[in-house]
Amino acid sequence: MKNLFLIFFLILTTTSASSEIFIFKNCKSADYNYDKNNYTLDLQKGLMTRNFVYDESTYDKLRLNDISVRRKNSTNKGIIEENNLIVSEISGYPAFYTHFIFNKKDKSVKIKTVLNNTEGVSLVSKCDNVINFKKES
Repeated sequence: MKNLFLIFFLILTTTSASSEIFIFKNCKSADYNYDKNNYTLDLQKGLMTRNFVYDESTYDKLRLNDISVRRKNSTNKGIIEENNLIVSEISGYPAFYTHFIFNKKDKSVKIKTVLNNTEGVSLVSKCDNVINFKKES
C-alpha cells in the first residue's frame, strides 16, 4: 500500500500540466489596413483575444459609415480545436451565424458564414507568423 501511494505521489509531482497558446501575428486583410492585427488563442482557457489597431485611412473610411468605430479595439471569443483547426464560437442567430477558422499551417484566418443551411467560407487575413507557446506548470 505504501508503494502504491509512493508511485501515485511521484506521478502527480512529475506530471506537469501544459497548455498551448498560439499567436497569429501581423495579420493582413484585403479589405482593411492595420497598424496592428494579432490573434492570441489560448487552447487551455478556450479563449481567442483579438487586438487590432486600424491605420488612419481605414479608420477614417469606416468612421464615415459608423461613428461607433474605434481605432483601437480588443475582442474575445470562445474557441475549440477541431481536425487540426481552431474554431471560434458561433456568433449570430439560428438562421444566420458566423465563426472564425484558424489554420496554423497556412497562417490564415477565415470566416465561415451560414445562412439558412448554406455555408460560405472567406479568407479574412493572412498572417506573417504563427508563434506557438507551450506553457508548463
